[in-house]
Amino acid sequence: MLEAVFKGHTAFTLTATAICLVFFIAVLLASKKRTDRPLSLALWCASMLSVSLLTLWTTGGSQGAGRCVVNLKLLEPFGTEQGILNCLMFAPVGFMGVLVTRRFLPAFACGMALSAVIETTQGALPAIGRACDTSDFVSNSTGSLLGALIAFLIVRFQKSDVPPWRIRGLGAAIACVTLSVILGAVWVTSIQPHSVKATEAVGAAAGDQRNAVAKAVREAFGNHYAVGNVQFSSSPDSDSGTVMASLPVGFVQINWPEGNEITASLDMSNSGKPSGFPVPGAPAQVANSMQAKQTAVMYAEAHFPWAIRDSKIEISPVGDKAALGWLVSWRRHRDAVLMPMRLDVQIDRKGHVSQLSTRKASDVSVPPTRINKQKALKLAKSAVPGCQKVEVGELLAVQKGSNWHAVWRIMVTCERSSVIVHINASSGAVEMKEKHQNPA
Repeated sequence: MLEAVFKGHTAFTLTATAICLVFFIAVLLASKKRTDRPLSLALWCASMLSVSLLTLWTTGGSQGAGRCVVNLKLLEPFGTEQGILNCLMFAPVGFMGVLVTRRFLPAFACGMALSAVIETTQGALPAIGRACDTSDFVSNSTGSLLGALIAFLIVRFQKSDVPPWRIRGLGAAIACVTLSVILGAVWVTSIQPHSVKATEAVGAAAGDQRNAVAKAVREAFGNHYAVGNVQFSSSPDSDSGTVMASLPVGFVQINWPEGNEITASLDMSNSGKPSGFPVPGAPAQVANSMQAKQTAVMYAEAHFPWAIRDSKIEISPVGDKAALGWLVSWRRHRDAVLMPMRLDVQIDRKGHVSQLSTRKASDVSVPPTRINKQKALKLAKSAVPGCQKVEVGELLAVQKGSNWHAVWRIMVTCERSSVIVHINASSGAVEMKEKHQNPA
C-alpha cells in the first residue's frame, strides 16, 4: 500500500505533508489552554490524519464496486513486507494515544476503530481506487496494539505526575455503539465480502515447502547447488500454488502441494561462463544432437529413471543453429494417448543441463476413444465457425475432477486469432476453447 501511494506521487507526498503540518500546529495551538499535554495530543491527531491520508488518498483507479477481500489466513500479512509496513504505520497511533490518555485500552481501541473506518471507506467508495482487505485491518490493528503496549510499559515504569484522562463510560459506550452501527450498515448495504484463503501472490515459504523444494533440488542436481531464498506463490482461492527457490545460477520451482513437477532454469553466470549442471561423463563440447541425446540419457538415468521406461525420446535444436543446445524430451503413450508423465532436458554445448522440466505421474486409464482424428477436426471447426485452417495436435490424457479422459487438442486458425479447442475423444463434447490473438 505504501509503495502504491508514494511511487510516482510526489505531489501527494508534498501536499499530505503540508496538510499534516498545518493540522498539527492548529491542534497544538487550540489545545494549549484545554489540556496539560498539548504536544502529545497534536502528535496523536497528526499521526491519525497522516494514516488517513495515506490510505484514503485516491490513486486515480477503481477497485470494483463495493467489494472487500476477507482473508482467511490471518497471519499472512506478518510474512510480507507490505504487512509489516502497515503494522509500523499504525504503531505511532497506539503509542501516542497512550502518551495522551495514559490508558492502554482507549488508545488501542482508537487505532483499531480508525483502521475499521479506513477499510470500510475503501470498500464502500471504489472510486478512490483503494482495495479493502481484512489483512490490512489485522496488520494495522496489530501495529496499534504494539505501539500502545510499548507506550503503556514506558508510562507504567516512568515516574510522572501526569494523570490519566478521565473517560466517561456512558459516553464511550454510546460512541462505540454508534460507530459499530454505522459501519455495520455500510457493510450490509454497500460492501460485498469475498472470502479467499490467501491474498498475497508471493510470500515466505513454510517449513514443509522449503523441505520439499530442497528435496527436489537434490533429486535434480544432487548437492551441486545450495538453495537460497524460498518463496511461495499461492492461488487466492486455494492452498495450491508454486514453491520457488533461488539458486546461485538460476531458480527451481515445484508445484504445491503435489510436489510432482519440477522446473529449473540455470542461467548463465555474470562471468559469461556456462553455469548449467555438469553431467558426469559428458563430452566437454557437445557438437551435435546425438551427443546431446547421449548426455541427456546419462543425466536422466542418474536422476529421473522413472521417465525412461517405455518412453519415446525426441530431440530438437534450441536457438538458431542450436546455439543454445538441444532439448531432449521423453513422453509415454498408452493406446496412442499421451500420458501425463513428462521429462524435458536442455543440454547446452558444454554438456551441461541448462533447463529442466519434469512431471512424475503414473499412467492413467481413459475411456475408449470413439472420435477419430477426422471427426475431431470437423467438430473443432464447427465449434469455431468462420475459420478455415484446422490442425490436430496430440491425443492426450486430461484430468477433470478426479477422472481422466482423452481429448484431441486442436488448433483452429482464423484471420486475426487462433483458438485451441479440446474435443473429448469419447463423447465428442467440446471440453475447452482458448482464444489467442494472432500477431500483427
